[in-house]
Amino acid sequence: MRRLHSFQPHKCKTRAFSRKKVDEQFSGTDTGGLFLQSFLEEADRLRPFVPPFRFSAFFSPEDTLLCVCASESAFRRAKEESTEPTDVIRIAELTTGSGLVGIDLLLKDEKSRLLGLDVDQRACDIATGNAKLFKIERRAWFECADIWSDSTIATLIAYDPNLLICNPPYVPEPGDQNLALEAGAGPDGTAHLMRTLELVSTVRPQTLALSWCSLSDPAKVIRRAAEAGYALNSLFVVAIADGEYSGSVRDYLRTLPCAYINENSDTVATIGPDGSARFAYLLMAGEFSRGMDAGNAAETANAVEHLCARFASDGLSALEHPELSFPATSWVLDRWDELELRVMLHGRTKMTRIG
Repeated sequence: MRRLHSFQPHKCKTRAFSRKKVDEQFSGTDTGGLFLQSFLEEADRLRPFVPPFRFSAFFSPEDTLLCVCASESAFRRAKEESTEPTDVIRIAELTTGSGLVGIDLLLKDEKSRLLGLDVDQRACDIATGNAKLFKIERRAWFECADIWSDSTIATLIAYDPNLLICNPPYVPEPGDQNLALEAGAGPDGTAHLMRTLELVSTVRPQTLALSWCSLSDPAKVIRRAAEAGYALNSLFVVAIADGEYSGSVRDYLRTLPCAYINENSDTVATIGPDGSARFAYLLMAGEFSRGMDAGNAAETANAVEHLCARFASDGLSALEHPELSFPATSWVLDRWDELELRVMLHGRTKMTRIG
């Protein structure tokens, strides 16, 4: 398929999805024939994690919330397919950070166990404290570990997880620019996920919940998962505006054959009604399980790549009718709703909307 980088001429008939006025509460928005839910409608999933819950140094609410959606789906499948006589689901979460995603699952099932791994000892300490906050410290363990270390493989083999979760860094890094540890993920943005799928090939959990995005060769992730023996069962997608790290490498992203962004003025105005957005892209999370034949793998990967290419050319209309043969749920998160999500999690202060 021909790579579609970003397109300026096409004009989508859309308007802002966000709450432009305080009294404009909504459950979805009809925008010139398009109807997409705001991702803020899923925010209740994170309500248990308001202060005194603590976050690690790098925390992205929208990334985490999307991973929660995929992880809950993968957890349900693991429960349905489990052959464990004790009905205990062992969860492993790589790049665990605050431990939120795994803790969320433990709060929903009193028998399950969690092993969280992170390269940052401070993150592990915070996650341990969060487990104590919910009084689940006897079911949740957090260890400082590098996913590229042989000892990590040994740890995972010994633990033998039913479900493995990874919500890693995903921003592609130019050769002359090293991004922060929490953001950069190699030349095409897939380094951490490729390593995770190497681990999966050895550890063989029953189900997976993985996060990636349209910047980081989205079809490659699905193809590699298929090579490891895992099928994509359902996809969760959010259109968002560029952030600090992704925006800093915009010129580099334009040179990549498999990084999909949309710089159309209407799309950018919809995603960033405050005028701060430079481009829009897609966050993605998927629920996978063991079992995939080569034909289906190619079809699934091509379908996701086609969705990203359509988004790059047509904007948000690509999400309303994704043309996929498997379940997919799509949302949009504009700057105002992104801010509202952060306010909910970090504590509300008196705020005045200008404009």
